[in-house]
Amino acid sequence: MPECRRCGHCCRLGGPTLMRGDADRLLDGTLPPSAIVCLRRGEWARHDGSRGTTADGAPRGDNLAPLTCEMLKLRGSGSGPHPWQCPYLRETTGQTACAIHDRRPLQCRALFCEAPQAVEDLLASGDFLSRAELFSRLAAVEPRASLWRELAEAHEESCPANAYFRLRQDLATTPDVAAVRRELAERERYDEAFRQLCVERGALEPELLPLVLGRPLRELPRPVGTLTK
Repeated sequence: MPECRRCGHCCRLGGPTLMRGDADRLLDGTLPPSAIVCLRRGEWARHDGSRGTTADGAPRGDNLAPLTCEMLKLRGSGSGPHPWQCPYLRETTGQTACAIHDRRPLQCRALFCEAPQAVEDLLASGDFLSRAELFSRLAAVEPRASLWRELAEAHEESCPANAYFRLRQDLATTPDVAAVRRELAERERYDEAFRQLCVERGALEPELLPLVLGRPLRELPRPVGTLTK
């Protein structure tokens, strides 16, 4: 049986995305909703270990490609060398530990750096937790979960990330770059206004926006060397 050396390398590179079996971690309070960010369908992301099943098209040389489905991911801690460093990583006297080890997500349980087959199988299964399923499950313990689901659906209909990136791709081929840029700017403004209204009317706290609505369109990663005309 391989044994973790507790070097913390995998945790420094980022926390996991959540599988359907991880919903209980939010129901019992192990993971608060504010600890989660939604990566929406169409966003550019890395596809390490997924065997391409999560990539819309062939990943680039750096393994980046748009997502075919949304994923819920632990937010980065805001510290350390990597922006996605797991917020539950703890380091003392040269050793690392997990603050929620007994209730850690499924990908963390499957991951062992020297034997990646188990976590690759899990990623390739595509059994990721979605916002719709999470909010349906959370309704049993969170009175606002139904509202969160309605807001997520309304925002996704009006500000889909995949349509936004299709427009950005059009910049490379359209003869009317100015018109596409105006459309992109309008989508970004609408997205920003939607978020601001949710907060002003008390429907969402700012710390819940990354889960319920995902990240702002204008802040989504854009791979270097593409979509920049």
